[in-house]
Amino acid sequence: MTDAPPSIKALIEATGISQSYGSMILSGARIPPRALAIAIYRKTDWRHDTIADLTDEQMAVLESVEPWTPPKQRAAA
Repeated sequence: MTDAPPSIKALIEATGISQSYGSMILSGARIPPRALAIAIYRKTDWRHDTIADLTDEQMAVLESVEPWTPPKQRAAA
């Protein structure tokens, strides 16, 4: 696990969120939903404060009931 947040480019590529939303998350202006925070962690190894205290087992349970769906996949559904 790394304490350093990902670059905006890495965050966008990992999650499919917009640059503005990613920038707000990285600056602390927006708190991502847990599902997104877990997706960010899985792809970039950075834990947002939203999930900082969760164990890997707890995150796995949350992923099973509340999976993150990238915006482009939601739009296609």
